[in-house]
Amino acid sequence: MKAKSKEKRLALLQAALAVVTEKGYFATKVDDVARRAGVAKGTVYLYFKDKPAIYIGLVDWLLEQALAVTAQVIARSTSPRQTLDELFTTWSSGVMSNPGVLALLSMENMHQDNTLMKRFKKYVLPHIVELQDAVAGVMKQGIEQGEFRPADPRAAATMYLGAFRAELLAAANRPRTPRAVESVKELFLFGLLADGKGRETPTDKEH
Repeated sequence: MKAKSKEKRLALLQAALAVVTEKGYFATKVDDVARRAGVAKGTVYLYFKDKPAIYIGLVDWLLEQALAVTAQVIARSTSPRQTLDELFTTWSSGVMSNPGVLALLSMENMHQDNTLMKRFKKYVLPHIVELQDAVAGVMKQGIEQGEFRPADPRAAATMYLGAFRAELLAAANRPRTPRAVESVKELFLFGLLADGKGRETPTDKEH
């Protein structure tokens, strides 16, 4: 795609995000996006064949930004723990600064539209896996260096991303503060067990 075309597509995505922020995905029409971008409706269709394509384009665009930020944080961090700490804070700050992202990333949108779900799996899921791979790499490094306890890196990455999504859902329902974000992050890093309580499970105790 030529530079001018990329700029036009980005402008359309920015306009779409603004409209979705105001109206929500289902109430948003292609005409609204065209009007906000200051272009003819036909111009929107040159870049996105329908409204679901706009939605997938938006989510994909946000994930590309998340991947870029992740690479930057990993490159400058001095330890795996610092990487996880900074990633969570940076991602949360970016999302909380734009309320529209919260609604956009809601899985409810996809569950209510079969077309969205199919395209999500085809076009967006690979980027999510790429993000999971990056976090799993940080987990693996932390385990190898003795900073984290032994665990399955991919399972730990899945739980880390799940904790972030839980924070998103909470933010969508009530105002969040920096301390609230820190609390979720600390729960992931340190768990619930008090110091000295051990990690044995009820099954372990039976044996």
